[in-house]
Amino acid sequence: MNITVPAGAQDPARPPASQDGLAALLRVLPHRYKPGLRALLTGPAPGGPALGHVYVGDEWLASALGLLGRGPTWIRSGEPIPIRFDLEYDARLGPRLVISASDWPTPAQAAADAELRRTLEEQGRWRQRRAPERLRQLFALVPENDGPRWAALALQLQNLDECRIVSLAVRPVDLDDADAVHEALRDAAEFVHWTGADAVLVVTGDRRTGGRTFSDPRVVEAACDLSAPLITLAGPVPTPVDALAWRSSPIPGAVQAAIEEVVRGELARADRARLDRIAEVLTRPRTAPGDEAWPSDAPF
Repeated sequence: MNITVPAGAQDPARPPASQDGLAALLRVLPHRYKPGLRALLTGPAPGGPALGHVYVGDEWLASALGLLGRGPTWIRSGEPIPIRFDLEYDARLGPRLVISASDWPTPAQAAADAELRRTLEEQGRWRQRRAPERLRQLFALVPENDGPRWAALALQLQNLDECRIVSLAVRPVDLDDADAVHEALRDAAEFVHWTGADAVLVVTGDRRTGGRTFSDPRVVEAACDLSAPLITLAGPVPTPVDALAWRSSPIPGAVQAAIEEVVRGELARADRARLDRIAEVLTRPRTAPGDEAWPSDAPF
């Protein structure tokens, strides 16, 4: 009797790659015999097989849920939330497991996003711009309540602003209000038009988990109409607005690196020898050799 084994069936187990991820449902259940709470992991579909139980303390879970965008009141409810496990590799720290609230759209929502993009491409409005050649002015659309991703990036951008390298204009907005975001993007377009700003930053990742603000047709159309390159600090799952950006990442350090890459490009293209000669001439004392003063009157 011959038994055919599917290809790959005997491969050793491995953690999910960063692009694969693992989806699951998290449900918190009270436990009578141990302190704290019991968290139950199941498959991504309700009623799926249990993946395991974890016992956690109330305070730790409240902190973790805050990072997932959930308030402490959720701890006592039995409603499951979708979460996602991803494996990232840090050159200094090595591999690390990242757990985040899953933001993947439903099939119907994904189809609507694809149809919107197709329509905008047919109209010639869907344009993914190249990186700017310089970055002297940046318009940033940020969460009005200082989300965790923006908080991790803000200090670096403020430092560039204080050093007069990048002039930063910040526009706080409720990222869960499509009307407010649409208006803010229109303001960004006006700002670019009148000031010549080099890029627009949108912190799409600090919206509410499951929010559809950056899939709203008016918001996506306003992002398409920006006449400057777009960069986004995204969430775990990209939105149509993130797909428009010349650079998009859920990691604040990666967004900062993209901005610094543009600034380094300016430095590399600069004629350093000429700039040094100009600086030398303009800072040279106005005295002639032999301590004779330069003439102050016109030579005629």
